[in-house]
Amino acid sequence: MKKINNFLIIGGDGRQLYMADYLESLGYGVEIYGLPEKERKCVENIEEAVQKSDALILPLPAVKGEKNIYSIVPMKETVDDISLMIKQEQPIFAGMVSRGVEAKLTLGGGKVFDYFRREDVTVMNTVPTAQGILKTMIDNIDYTVHSSRCAVFGYGRVAKVTADILSKIGAEVTVCARKYGDLAAAEIKGMNGCLISDFYKTAHEYDIIINTVPSVVIDRKILENVQSDCLIIDVASAPFGTDFAAAYELGIHAIQCPSLPGKVAPKTAGRIIADGIINMMKECEYG
Repeated sequence: MKKINNFLIIGGDGRQLYMADYLESLGYGVEIYGLPEKERKCVENIEEAVQKSDALILPLPAVKGEKNIYSIVPMKETVDDISLMIKQEQPIFAGMVSRGVEAKLTLGGGKVFDYFRREDVTVMNTVPTAQGILKTMIDNIDYTVHSSRCAVFGYGRVAKVTADILSKIGAEVTVCARKYGDLAAAEIKGMNGCLISDFYKTAHEYDIIINTVPSVVIDRKILENVQSDCLIIDVASAPFGTDFAAAYELGIHAIQCPSLPGKVAPKTAGRIIADGIINMMKECEYG
């Protein structure tokens, strides 16, 4: 494998800017395109930059829809445009890549590596996500998290860390899941457990509901039974887990919070992704 000495980072948000700084501190050459110009200039000719770079880094998520590269700065180049610039065997590191997007990026011979599928990246990413959830809670309530009644839907990586943090700062936490094993695991840690299918019966008891399940679990049946001032925070990936239309109709404060690490801890999140990419390079002998 050809050693990777330089990267072109295309699109993204604050995470990618900090990632560029971090990779440079490790001795890599880095250029950026489609990002706010923070102490560095974006390349002017992206096609030329792609040809000069050893590898490309796309954001997390890689695209919005199936067409546009995700970026806080609008980019005129689409995934199709980028795919036509890619060199044979050029590594492309990207996050949450769909099969359709991967097919486009590999059309010209590129090799796609999805860093969000890595255990090291997803596990480390739970901490800034949980921090973002806590910040969102504090920004939207007029009472303390301590002694509040919180329900956490799901019991995957993010849900476990979030439930643990809330429990440790004094919230009364109930884990809502489909599996009895998850409820038992939560109860061993001193939290309550509730089947998602039964939650509507006690929905009125909670001040805050946090969802991590990427399918609709907080439906109209639940929303019709929550307190009028209940706060709902949904951090699941698309298509999310809350019926936002019903929440709006019922006057329930429901917040959609994708990509929290990039909003509340971009420096840490950028480094986590960069470390994941470096680990992938070592495993694939690009290092």
